[in-house]
Amino acid sequence: MSAAGNTRERGFFLLLAGLCVLTVFAGFAPSYYLKNVIHAPPPLSAMTHIHGVVFTAWVLVFLTQATLISRGNAALHRRIGMLGVMLFGVVATVGVATALNAGRAGHAPPGAPPPLVFMALPLMGIAATVCLFVAAIWNRSRSEAHMRYMLAALFSMTPPATDRLALAAGYPGVSIVFALVMMDVLLGVAMLYDYITLKRIHPAYLWSAAVFLVTEAGVAWAFHSPAWLPFAQFVTQS
Repeated sequence: MSAAGNTRERGFFLLLAGLCVLTVFAGFAPSYYLKNVIHAPPPLSAMTHIHGVVFTAWVLVFLTQATLISRGNAALHRRIGMLGVMLFGVVATVGVATALNAGRAGHAPPGAPPPLVFMALPLMGIAATVCLFVAAIWNRSRSEAHMRYMLAALFSMTPPATDRLALAAGYPGVSIVFALVMMDVLLGVAMLYDYITLKRIHPAYLWSAAVFLVTEAGVAWAFHSPAWLPFAQFVTQS
């Protein structure tokens, strides 16, 4: 790819990263970012605060990294990379703990399946994000694959925000489906850009699509299969 093509591609990645960041802010604004401004109930637990802080930090680090690459500052991008890896580990750990705590406490969004059943969505979503992130780190010396896996990992973190957007719009019955479809749409847009500019779709996106498909199939299975409940009960009681 030419230098101009690389510049456009990196700009496109930055655009999608920025869109994801705005989506996260919009989705969590009423319940977290602007909660004290609009005085929305209920009060947040300590775990929720920790989850919000580390997740926000990770998203901002991601946007910073995308900005550095867009500006051609690969050296600083690599130096910050180790911080990003450690922060992601915290995000994944806290995310799992938050999902388990919500299951134990009996919390689930409006229109969602029972809490222990719904817990499959965040747990499988986190597992998908971890797989994509590990693939990105494994391919860190191959910038084209690395950037695409990282972007797909960010896409996989948007459903909680888009689910809340659908709930706020008054569509609790379809909010989960909407969230997963929007995740797929983001990946589809990225794949379409590849096809338009490169005349092919990079394998990293194809593998990411496979991860999305497996995750969504797993969530659909857990929501409708009684076999999930014993596992959910076991992990929330341990």
